[in-house]
Amino acid sequence: MRPVRLSLTGRGLAAMNKSVEQYWNAAYADSAYRSDHDGWLMPYLRLLRPERGRIVDLGCGLGHNARTLHAAGFEVSACDLSERAVERLRKEEQGIEALRLDMTQGLPWTDGELQAVVADLSLHYFPENITFAVIRDIRRALRSNGLLLCRLNAIGELADKPDAVPVEGDRRLYEDEGILRRFFDAEEIERFFPATEWETLTLREEQSGRYGKTKRLWEAVMKRH
Repeated sequence: MRPVRLSLTGRGLAAMNKSVEQYWNAAYADSAYRSDHDGWLMPYLRLLRPERGRIVDLGCGLGHNARTLHAAGFEVSACDLSERAVERLRKEEQGIEALRLDMTQGLPWTDGELQAVVADLSLHYFPENITFAVIRDIRRALRSNGLLLCRLNAIGELADKPDAVPVEGDRRLYEDEGILRRFFDAEEIERFFPATEWETLTLREEQSGRYGKTKRLWEAVMKRH
C-alpha cells in the first residue's frame, strides 16, 4: 500500500481541518445520531474538585463527558470543531457553556487557568507537529498539577480499518474515510507525553463498545508537571 503525501501547513492544514469538520457535521446533522457513552469518566471524578476551577471537554461531540461533569457540580466548557454538535448540545443542555473551537488554532484560556482537560478520542486527527502543538497548548492552559484525562485510538484498531492508508513520514498516522487518524502504542504515547512534562497516573489499553463495534483504545490520566 503506497503511503500518501501530506502538506502540513497553509492550505494543506486548512483542508485537513475542513475535512474533519465536514465529516462530523454530516454525522451530527442526523438527529438520530448519538455516539455510544460508556461512563468511562466516572471513576476519575474523585481526582477533581469543583472549587479548583474550570474543566474543558475538548472535542466534546454531544457533550456526554461535559454533562457528567456538570451534573457533578463542575464548571465546564464543552468545545467541538463541529458546529452541528455544538448546536445540538446547546439545545439539549442549556446549563453548559458550548463553544465551537478548532483546537489546532490554540485554546482561548489563559496560562494555568484550567484544573483539567478531558479529551475523549479527540487528539488523534492530526499530523505529528500539530499533535505536539495541541498537547503543548493543553499543558499551558492547565494549572500546576492539573490533569489531562484522555482516550486515544490504539494501534490494534487498525485491524478493523483495512482501507486505511499510511501517511508518508508519520509512522502512526493514516488516512481513513477521507480524514486523518493516528493510532497509538505505548511508545507513541510516551513520545507525545514525555516524563519531563507529564506524570502518568493511569495508562491502560481498553475495549469499549462504539457504533455497534468493539473499539480498542488507550485510557490515560496525565498530571502536568
